[in-house]
Amino acid sequence: MIVSILAPIFVFAVIVLIHEGGHFLLAKLTGMRVDEFAVGFGPKLASVKKGETLYSLRIIPLGGFNRIAGMDSEKSDDPRAFSNRPVWARLLVIAAGSLFNVFLAFFIFWGAFLYAGYQTFPDVPVVGAVLKGTSAEKQGIVEGDKILSVDGKEVTTWTDIGKITRDLDSRIIPVKVSHEGEEKTLTIMLTDGENGRPIIGISPYLEHHDVGFGQAFLMGGERCVYLLKMMVSGLVDMISGHEADVAGPIGVARMSAQVADTGFLSLLLFIALLSLNLGFLNLLPIPLLDGGVLILTLIEGVTGRELPDKALYYIQAVGVTILLGLFLFAMCNDINGLLK
Repeated sequence: MIVSILAPIFVFAVIVLIHEGGHFLLAKLTGMRVDEFAVGFGPKLASVKKGETLYSLRIIPLGGFNRIAGMDSEKSDDPRAFSNRPVWARLLVIAAGSLFNVFLAFFIFWGAFLYAGYQTFPDVPVVGAVLKGTSAEKQGIVEGDKILSVDGKEVTTWTDIGKITRDLDSRIIPVKVSHEGEEKTLTIMLTDGENGRPIIGISPYLEHHDVGFGQAFLMGGERCVYLLKMMVSGLVDMISGHEADVAGPIGVARMSAQVADTGFLSLLLFIALLSLNLGFLNLLPIPLLDGGVLILTLIEGVTGRELPDKALYYIQAVGVTILLGLFLFAMCNDINGLLK
């Protein structure tokens, strides 16, 4: 119960704080005035002022925010205000949040490969694990056993097992195994898998590989590129009207709790995935998102003047409509997931 509550808080806090930390750091480095950097939302629990910046801790521990001078609609005469800084500096500050999210994902993947290595599926009929409570466990099949035949049909690869059990009419079958060099035939009662297909109740052997510092670095980058391509593909599917799996805050909270139960490394990898997602989505050219602000800032840099207030109003209205639609779509998916 405690894990179910703390895991989502931890996940949201890390991802949003890294995002806001990117904005904060680049604002400071480009000479902007940051009035406040807050951890959490709502009423203040504690605060301390160092230099010109107020650092505050707030009651709702879900992320945080920056108050950068001149980033709101009000004009400022301060030369260090966001609106008065060069276009290149503003672009860096706007993009920094999403870039830091991508960096976080990369460093987590890099560290995970370095720490845990990776596994490959050699497609050999060797048992990697046995599902608890299944007939396979009761009949004494253990990790390392080799499956020789299923229902009298010879097995040479792991995929052969699924092909054989998929077409069986009987739920009780003979399975011939080799245990420490000794061959024996066991009577196994098949059970239903997640997709309803009959399974023996065993999972395949996976070969473990350790990796070095440099290889883990490259693999972390490759994983980020692969996931970003998948996100682009998912976005195209959603725009074109195909089925898309989109989760909102409730869905993310549920998944956080489930992943946390499998271990801290799994939770870190989940954070990496969500951080990459946030970085990608936030750079989409949608008004109110960082990507939309980037486009407007670029237009201002090219034309040499700001867009009229009326144009900004309509652009922001479009942004609110798009974001509200996405939020409602995600919430509907969350509710459907709760009802299943």
